[in-house]
Amino acid sequence: MPAPGEEFRAALRDAGPHTVASLAERLPDFPREAIAAALEQLAQAGVLAREVGPDGEPRFRYIAPERYGLIRVPVVKIPGPDFGQRG
Repeated sequence: MPAPGEEFRAALRDAGPHTVASLAERLPDFPREAIAAALEQLAQAGVLAREVGPDGEPRFRYIAPERYGLIRVPVVKIPGPDFGQRG
């Protein structure tokens, strides 16, 4: 069983271009509609560039992948023993 969040990290390892179909293959537990909505929202937020491919299907790619170096960092970290203490 993969670690929590690993399927997301694995699906987004490359900078793209991604399509709804390509991500749906990598994330089979998520509905295509949810993937499409997430890609559109990320494009509207300026994280992804939206382009129309030769087949007419939207393709998404990171605008500046180097900005997203923290994508592979766990969101929740367990604080160390000195958390909240002032030195």
